[in-house]
Amino acid sequence: MYSKFKVKKGAGTYSDTIEAFGLANLLHEIQSRTELNRPKLWIEDKGLYYELTSIPEIQLEQIQELNYFPLFQYVVRDSSETFDENYFDLPLQDVLKKERRSLIQKAYQEFLGKEKAEQLRLRMKEIDRIFLEEKFIDPHLDVYSQVATNNNFEVFKKLYNNFYLNKNSFPALIKSIFDFYADNPVVLNIKDLKSFNNKVTALQIYNPNSGKGQNRAKASGSGAKGIDSTWISETMKISGALTSMLCQLVKVGSSYDMKVVVPDFKKAEYNLQRQIVLSFKKNIKGNTPLRVDILNLLILNKQLIENTEEYKGFKARNILTGLHSTYQKDLGQNKAVVNISELQTPDFIEFDSEDEAKDWVELLKEQINIIGNINEQEGDATQGLIAYRTFLTSSHFSSWARFIFWYAEHIMSNFSRNKYALPFQETSLNKFFKNMTEFKISEIISNEGFQKVAYAIRKSTVTLQYTPKDQRKFEIRYGLAQTLQNKSKSAPDLAGFIGEFIATFNAETARYAEKNGTVLRANIRENELSLFYGLLDKYPSKVVGALLASYGFALTEKEANKAGTEEQIESEGSTEEL
Repeated sequence: MYSKFKVKKGAGTYSDTIEAFGLANLLHEIQSRTELNRPKLWIEDKGLYYELTSIPEIQLEQIQELNYFPLFQYVVRDSSETFDENYFDLPLQDVLKKERRSLIQKAYQEFLGKEKAEQLRLRMKEIDRIFLEEKFIDPHLDVYSQVATNNNFEVFKKLYNNFYLNKNSFPALIKSIFDFYADNPVVLNIKDLKSFNNKVTALQIYNPNSGKGQNRAKASGSGAKGIDSTWISETMKISGALTSMLCQLVKVGSSYDMKVVVPDFKKAEYNLQRQIVLSFKKNIKGNTPLRVDILNLLILNKQLIENTEEYKGFKARNILTGLHSTYQKDLGQNKAVVNISELQTPDFIEFDSEDEAKDWVELLKEQINIIGNINEQEGDATQGLIAYRTFLTSSHFSSWARFIFWYAEHIMSNFSRNKYALPFQETSLNKFFKNMTEFKISEIISNEGFQKVAYAIRKSTVTLQYTPKDQRKFEIRYGLAQTLQNKSKSAPDLAGFIGEFIATFNAETARYAEKNGTVLRANIRENELSLFYGLLDKYPSKVVGALLASYGFALTEKEANKAGTEEQIESEGSTEEL
């Protein structure tokens, strides 16, 4: 009987992950074909290996009775080619992809501007419906497009034919795979098989650090030589890649490189993993390197929450380790791996109820919109995005501080040039910081003095920016964000700066009230200011300053609704050109 299987980690890259998922695809298919009673399949990262558990066990007799089935779809690369099995029609998919891209471009041209945003949203929704219900575009087109390239197709075809040309020996082939991962001796008489390839080249697309020359983790030449690997491992990797890999184009200047992305789960049931990955691939956005990393991680965690049914004691990192991300530089005919990394799941995504889960979904949506509206090619945006990515993967508040100081200044800089920037919402920040125990953030942001100082900053900056010019009664303080960052380096400097700022704020407020007989904004009282100063005696000034930058340049829910800040994220699909 077969119940537990091990996929040993040898590479430490997504190569191991897709191999495990490929084996899971095979086990799941056999579970369904052998009509097991209420089968379950679990994949768990055990550190040195992935453990796959089939419940109930698969019996040897059930394997021996298996009829042939393909382990993955064959890909037809030419419209004139014929094939007698179910296949992936790449030419047709390419035509549909181009048609969809053309419709999207026309929609953006037709519904240009904020006043037509709702019409654009409805049109995009209709386009999505068309290519889901009427002209289905396979979500795995990006990977099949890579499989079909001349460099990769030969190995794909050899491994496909190992099974296709040996249908009568199919049970023996499956038993060999099971024995290989169950640590049993593999007994297979290759001489009895037709045109069987026992070893094949370990291709870069599945093995980013296992090649020679350009196939090494860091390229050392343009030659695309490869290292041999076993037919079992490489077959599983192809199957896993076709269901769990994402190939994204990233724009660098006027050309495009590619990021290969694979979600890495800690422990989850097979169907849940499959659904999360599929939902993730359908919702990807962004097409520049840093934004792709950040948006992928945010979107993947959003899909994880939306697909979970277990709310009590939920912690994202207990299910999802993170994302494997490999950067491939385009060299013309070939690609060279120049960076291999894994983006860790944030440590602070956790909740205990369905309502809290919904809050996190809305919060992640807001973060996706904010990051999606940052132009990576503009000014010092790279600096801010690096800080945000580091914050997500490390969960360290110091990285958030670097990001939010940059973003507050970015918001005001854009406003000064009549360009849009999407502020955070105060209610979202409250939820965002709820699970962060570092520096007792909740104690700082609930302090009445802190809230009143943040109110004064907000009323001097972003609130005024969303007020029509002819209705503004006070001057916008454009340099406030930069000064706040500089003064936050020490408690005395921050205290002095806030004292001067509040004095000016109160004087302007009182002057307007005296002149016009109406009060438009509240003064900050001495006791409130004293409460704020008390925070500087207990917490690092950089932490307090960063939280002021977070809340002082955010909008209240009422202000956000009035301003209509639901801007649409830049949504060019980053697999569109693949």
